[in-house]
Amino acid sequence: MTPKQQKALLALLTNPTKEKAAAAAGITPKTLRSYLADPDFQEEYKKAFSGMVEDAVRQSQQSLEPALATLREIVEDSALDAQPRISAARSILEYSLRLTEQNDILTKLEALEATVQGRGRR
Repeated sequence: MTPKQQKALLALLTNPTKEKAAAAAGITPKTLRSYLADPDFQEEYKKAFSGMVEDAVRQSQQSLEPALATLREIVEDSALDAQPRISAARSILEYSLRLTEQNDILTKLEALEATVQGRGRR
C-alpha cells in the first residue's frame, strides 16, 4: 500500500463518514472510492477493521465482571428502593440469557466445524 492509501485506511477507521475520511486523508472522495474498489485495499481495510472489533470485544469482556459485580451489589442492597434493584436484576437476567445463548451457539458451531473438517479429511 502507498503512504496515501495507508493514510486513507487510518482515516476510514477513525472518521464517521467516507467524506470526512477522504478530507482527513487529504484526498478526494472519488480517490477514496477508487481505493475502496481495489481488492488489496479492501483486504487491508477488512483486516484493520477486524482488529478494531477484536480490541473492542476484548475491552468489553474485561468490563463484564466489574459491571456484573456492580449490578449484583445494587440487587443485593436492600437499602435501595425497589426500582433500581429490579432494573439491575433485569439487566443481569437479560445479559445472562444472551451470553448463555451465544455460548450455546458457539459450542454448536464448533462441533459442526469439527464434523465438517472430519469429513473433509476422508
